Amino acid sequence: MLKLLPYLIILTLFQCTTIGFHETKIREGISFGENTNFRVCVLREPDITTKETEELFSAWNEELSLYNLKAEPILLDVIERPGFWGTDILGYLMSLPLTKDCDRLVYLKGRTWGDITFEVLTLGLFVGVGLKLEVQGAVEGQTNTRGYIKAKYISTIQILFTSPKSTLIHEGYHLLGCGHQLFMKECYEKIRNVKLLLTDQSRDPNFFPVITTTGKKILTREETLIYFNKD
Repeated sequence: MLKLLPYLIILTLFQCTTIGFHETKIREGISFGENTNFRVCVLREPDITTKETEELFSAWNEELSLYNLKAEPILLDVIERPGFWGTDILGYLMSLPLTKDCDRLVYLKGRTWGDITFEVLTLGLFVGVGLKLEVQGAVEGQTNTRGYIKAKYISTIQILFTSPKSTLIHEGYHLLGCGHQLFMKECYEKIRNVKLLLTDQSRDPNFFPVITTTGKKILTREETLIYFNKD
């Protein structure tokens, strides 16, 4: 256990940007099947440009290439933020159906004066008492099909811990059903099993499936709405 302590400390400090530590030999021993694209519909705030979006997806796709996967961005609307807190954004996303062109839905959050004020406050708390309050992104845990990231920031604490690209990579793993773990073996197996679902006879042939962090198989868009509305 003592040998793992340095890894546990690092994972705690950088939990916003990492799902776990890569295990290259284990990953290379797993067959991830053929190259597969899935479509990610994007809502973004007015200060997020098309070029910035493309750069974010380029970084994510470099990571996804490890699994013979590619995320294809489908640019939807440029919209004003539905609320200040991340829970407001997730609540809004959860109210939206996935259209026939969307396998996942991602919201790119910009940077307002309110965000800057909050960044200054959280930096003060971090320096003063070591409390880190900023959340750089999140994926809802019911279906793992919708999430958001903070796509633009320049505060000192954010630069120390993460970046928009690493945040999208992190949340991208959640969008494939991975949870947090110390090492990545379980996540690799989850991604392999999700790709195996592409041959499932019950799957909507126009939908890239997901196995949630709780192990639930979701094979159609309709199922995502069922789970959102069940409560």
